[in-house]
Amino acid sequence: MSSRLFGRNQKDPVTDFRAKATFGVAVAAIIFMLPVGTYDLIRGESAVGFGSMAVVFILLANAWMAIRGHCHQNLTLYGLFPAGMIFMTSIFRMDGLIASFWCYPIVLAAYCMLSERRAWIANLTILVFALPMVWTTLDPAYALRVTTSLGAVSLFAAIMVNVIDNQRQQLQEQLILDPLTGLLNRLTFNDCMEQAVRLHDRYHQPVSLLAIDIDNFKLLNDTQGHAAGDRVLSMVGQLLRDTLRDEDTIFRMGGEEFTVVLKGANECAATETAERLRLAVAFANFQDICRITISIGVAELRTAESWENWAKRGDDSLYEAKHKGRNRVVLNRKKESGERKAVLLANAP
Repeated sequence: MSSRLFGRNQKDPVTDFRAKATFGVAVAAIIFMLPVGTYDLIRGESAVGFGSMAVVFILLANAWMAIRGHCHQNLTLYGLFPAGMIFMTSIFRMDGLIASFWCYPIVLAAYCMLSERRAWIANLTILVFALPMVWTTLDPAYALRVTTSLGAVSLFAAIMVNVIDNQRQQLQEQLILDPLTGLLNRLTFNDCMEQAVRLHDRYHQPVSLLAIDIDNFKLLNDTQGHAAGDRVLSMVGQLLRDTLRDEDTIFRMGGEEFTVVLKGANECAATETAERLRLAVAFANFQDICRITISIGVAELRTAESWENWAKRGDDSLYEAKHKGRNRVVLNRKKESGERKAVLLANAP
């Protein structure tokens, strides 16, 4: 997509959901499993007692990693569930009936703490281990009921999590995408600009900004109505997507204003791209709407420059293009201030 971000500091809401669920499962384990494990140790059932304590300990480690913002799913998949399998196997050897009860919370916990694909892997592993033990330790009639109900619980949990994840994804898209054009909205702009500056400072690759405005848009709204204005915005947004590369990031800033971040483009390449955009709009067929043109300001990110100043230079170029008569591209070539030069000289080797 042309509206793809370079990256965001925002937490992914799905990941955040998994982290909160992992913390909740850890709290539940302390409440329910810790007393059981302690009781088993007091009774001398060390294998089951230490197994319970190990599961609780790994869950607490998961919760700590989730709180710290680290990836906890690998520890869950490769640490917690193997430990849980060992724990469940030990209980099956002691009492298959009791062990069968533990299968259900383990299945549900997988879908709470893991991504959908990993949860499927974990649950298939659980079923592969648990069902043979169910059929070898329990009465066939009861084993059939456990098998059916455990499969149903696993399937229902998978359906529920799939629906939740899809709803969260839709809500996230509604939050960051402009509903009229489908482009990124202003909420994501600051994060993208900060990320672009960090990548530029680290890898020294050029990056440029295009500040775009539809000419005489207010007059269009006043004479042909807001419905015509909305159609123009939508069509211009589509032209931007069709003309630009997948790695370019497009924002609708509000009203008739757009901003494009061109990764890997210096001021010459950015100016050529801007001119191509201007011509694409100028010669586009907007059906029964009058001829549409755009003005564009171009600014390449400078060394050690803040994104706020970079964006302002793009806006200054856009205002210059409007002032010079619209339907044109203006490149920002203003010299750096004396203070700016002093900073660069001070940082020079």
